[in-house]
This record gives sequence, C-alpha cells and structure tokens, in this order.
Amino acid sequence: MTKRDDNRLKNDSKVGVYNEWDRLKTVMLGDAEDCVFPKFQGDWGRYSNLRDFINEGTLWIERDPENGRKMIAQMNAFEELLKEHDIEVNRPDKISENIRENSITGDGLLYARDPHLVIGKNIIQTNTRMTFRHKEHYAWASLFQKLNNHDEDVLWLNMPDMENEPSGSTPEEWIKDSRLFVEGGDTFVLGKDILVGFSSLGSSLAGIDWLRKILSREGYNIHSIPIKEDWLHLDCMFAVIKEGLAVAYIDGFKNGIPEMLKDWEFIEASAEECHAMGCNTLCLEPGTVFIGSQHERIIKEIEKKNCTAIPVDYDAIEWYGGGIRCTTHPVYRAHE
Repeated sequence: MTKRDDNRLKNDSKVGVYNEWDRLKTVMLGDAEDCVFPKFQGDWGRYSNLRDFINEGTLWIERDPENGRKMIAQMNAFEELLKEHDIEVNRPDKISENIRENSITGDGLLYARDPHLVIGKNIIQTNTRMTFRHKEHYAWASLFQKLNNHDEDVLWLNMPDMENEPSGSTPEEWIKDSRLFVEGGDTFVLGKDILVGFSSLGSSLAGIDWLRKILSREGYNIHSIPIKEDWLHLDCMFAVIKEGLAVAYIDGFKNGIPEMLKDWEFIEASAEECHAMGCNTLCLEPGTVFIGSQHERIIKEIEKKNCTAIPVDYDAIEWYGGGIRCTTHPVYRAHE
C-alpha cells in the first residue's frame, strides 16, 4: 500500500485533541526518505552543532546511508506498532518538485510535530523559525482538507506568512524577533491550559501572543514557558506520562517549574538523557507511553509509578536530535 493510500481516511476519522493523555486514535507520522538539508541560517544555528552538521541540498539519509536505511526501517516499524494498537496512521504526501524548486532549499518532513497544531477541533498551520520548513504544509494539506470536509466543526487556519530572514543579527535581537512562530515541539495541551516553550530557538513571543488571541475566545489559557537556550523545544526536556505525572529536566525551566505544574509529580531526567531524547515520548493512553528503547533508566522510573512504557527502537531517529514526539502529531484522542 502506498503512503497516499494510507492517507485515505476511515469513515469514523475525527479531529479532537484536548490533552496529551487521552486514548490516541489517529496520528500523523513523518517521513525520513525525502528530507533535504537546508542552508545554514544564523538565528537557528545556535542549537547543537547545526553549522557543521548540515550539508545543503543533500538528502538526510544520504549523509550516512547505513543510518539512513535504519531510520526508514525504524519509522516503518513504529508505524506498524501504532497500527497494532488500533491507531490510524497518516504519513505525508511528497512535496512536488515545482514547490521545491521555487522555495528555500530543505525540509524536515521527518518531524511531523512542528509545523502545525491540533488543539481541540482547531487545525492550525503555523510558522517555524526554520523557515525552509514552511513548504511542509503542502505535504499535509490533503489530509487536513479531508478532515475539514469530514467534520463541519473543524476550524482549519493558517498563521500569517512571515519574512524568511531573521529580525536583527544578534542573539539579543533574535529573542525579540517580531515574526510569528509557534512550533508543535514547544506546545503541550493540558485541558484548557496550553503550554508553549520559549527559548528563542523555536517559538517566538509574538507567535505565542498570536496563538493566545486565536484560542482565548474558546476559553484556552496560553502560557509562555521560558526554557534555557540549550533546548530547541519544550518537548526536548519535558514529557507528559498522564495527568499529574511528567518526566523533565527541571533545571531546563528558566524560572523553575511552571505554576500550573506545581502540583504535578516529576520523574527527574538528566540533561544528557534529555539531549538523547529520553523526554520525547507519546501517550497511548493515561499512564502508557511510547518511548525510545535505549532510555532504560527512565523506563524503569516510569514503571515504578505503576505506568507502562512501550519501548520503541528509535535510536537512528534520535541521533538526529528528534524522537518519538517530534516525529508524530496526534489528530484525534478519544475524549469523553
């Protein structure tokens, strides 16, 4: 079956994400096969060693062909695992050559989490600070069109387009960048409280304020969560296991544990574990999460809390700096 065939929706497909832990029923899963390296850009190259890592215009999987083949195999195996748990899986369409030729080089289709948000019945296509990724919207448009046609209560909207070049030329200016960015890796849905991480590497304060204006009319409270500049996204250092229980690198929060999480219990992870994507998980249902199999200590700590960790071989993906949550985006969670 082709990826396009996989994208055909079941008659009972729905849209609705009201938290991070309800039973997962429909999900987006990225694709490593056609990802192309972009040109380095100063305002996002502060993260990790991207300047040395990027090979502009080449396929990600060709940088290390052996690891590339492993990435594809691991993602396909994860797709089958999701389906075994009765989850409908949608993969992206290919980005046409015409679009590629007329836009900035590069894409990150591997990371289905970032260029959009599903909150409640809202499908919001957002801007990413790595502006070469904006073309990824085309790869998900057919899915969103079908979802929008299927459910009259769905609101599908786009964040306004932004300039590709950063505002300013220094880290101090980048923090105040007036362009609108909100990235899925920064965003957590906790009922009516929406957390959006801000390190200045991903989401922008202007983008968070835009999201606040859009969703406040539905009663959502949007919370900007300052995180240290070591972290591209909030989900690199914070993971929800169930309501009231999370895994986190506590020192990654710039101002300490956020107020709305003060009553939560935390499994503490080290910076090293989080950089290896130990905090990058996906809830199947309350207290049951998919997690990279290499994170053995964190898995044991989750199990000590009478929760279930479903190990997934994902080390080839995680080596690139993104994990299970980065490569997925829930579309529908069963919600009472």
